[in-house]
Amino acid sequence: MNRQAPEDTTTGFKTSSVWHRQLEGSETVKGIVSTLQDYLDTLTPEDLARLPENCRAVRVKGDDDLEYWTYKLSRDHPAHTGTWVDSALLQEVFNHFLHASVRVSQIHRAMAKAEESPAH
Repeated sequence: MNRQAPEDTTTGFKTSSVWHRQLEGSETVKGIVSTLQDYLDTLTPEDLARLPENCRAVRVKGDDDLEYWTYKLSRDHPAHTGTWVDSALLQEVFNHFLHASVRVSQIHRAMAKAEESPAH
């Protein structure tokens, strides 16, 4: 029997993690920031020690932090720095930040579009 996979409507992110599903379902910037901080709170000190040294104090208070850390995590990849880090963990954290950044952009775009549309 040949079954088709369900259509992926997640804008390119795998949603196997509860965190990605929560990010995708968040309708506000505040909700996205809160979800991402909740995810970061699950990282133990041992997990953080496996990240690049200057990325261990990662915290998110607003959407400007999302952009900052998304950029920083992308630049501190071992391919760029030559230092040992847990590449899989770094990629996971980066993917969460990237997904959150994309969702914030989508929300801002939808808000701008709604402001442009005349009310009926």
